[in-house]
Amino acid sequence: RPASMFVADFIGSPPMNFLAFRGGLRKGAASVRVNGADIALPEIREDRADGELALGVRPEYIRFDDASRLRGAVFGAEYLGTTQIVTVDTAHGQVKARLPADIAVNPGENVGLAFRGEKLSLFDKSSGRAIHTALIDGARHG
Repeated sequence: RPASMFVADFIGSPPMNFLAFRGGLRKGAASVRVNGADIALPEIREDRADGELALGVRPEYIRFDDASRLRGAVFGAEYLGTTQIVTVDTAHGQVKARLPADIAVNPGENVGLAFRGEKLSLFDKSSGRAIHTALIDGARHG
């Protein structure tokens, strides 16, 4: 788990996606609300007043989900043999997802995005530092 947005931004190709949002955090909570969608994540270990936050998710932990309220439009796809990197324009900026190459995508297509909650990171956007969650406490890099 990266200790900061700086570290997360240069590890991996493509690097971690950051979805900026505004909100407060309650110690013990296991989700955040982003653009009307409740996103599950490891238990939050600290309280935070309302502020600028960022949800960090690696491209390989994103999937399409028609039921998701977190939506965007497919911008394009780069095929890499058995996988593809799909770029999706969202209200939070572009998100890159690593998906199997056999999933059909079309530019302009409206898709819902879902994440593996146990693989998400949470950051304070102003400082760039990771916010402590149940999983981050035991596995930090950088």
